Amino acid sequence: GTGTVGVPSLASNTGNVLAGITVDTVGTSVADTRGFLNFPLSAIPLNASIRFASVTVFLNQVTLGISSLPTPFFIDLIDTTAFPPPVQPTDYSVAFAAKRMFDFINSDQGKFVEIAVTSLMQEAQDRGLPSFEVRIGFDEDAFNADINTTQGLVEIDDRALVPSQRPFLTVEYVN
Repeated sequence: GTGTVGVPSLASNTGNVLAGITVDTVGTSVADTRGFLNFPLSAIPLNASIRFASVTVFLNQVTLGISSLPTPFFIDLIDTTAFPPPVQPTDYSVAFAAKRMFDFINSDQGKFVEIAVTSLMQEAQDRGLPSFEVRIGFDEDAFNADINTTQGLVEIDDRALVPSQRPFLTVEYVN
């Protein structure tokens, strides 16, 4: 059979998740922040074949170095034993199993943004992971390769008391 499952993230204790580069007033990068999201996979059969997967996030704030340009980000699949929060220093640079690039733009602020993660979900399923753990960060390689991008920081809503705005994983599968 086929199925579609929606899974809310395990809410962080902070109420929001930051990801990106903080830039000072003269355009110098001062902090590289990576956000972590965790989605339990117990509702997806272990032998299911993933057809489509996406993570939808609500962006409370988008701060871009140049507001008219997109900011390149990555989302990668990680497999840690230290997650859920508190995030450990080793989680920041833990090796990733799969990675995908995408952009956030200034007009994303105050909106839901859907990020396709099918290949990452397929990898999680192939590995039999109990959770879909992802890390979101600024893609410095893409930024350095494209002069039509800018540095930036996003704040993803992850409040336990506002479940309608928490990150959400949607998975379509065939079993």
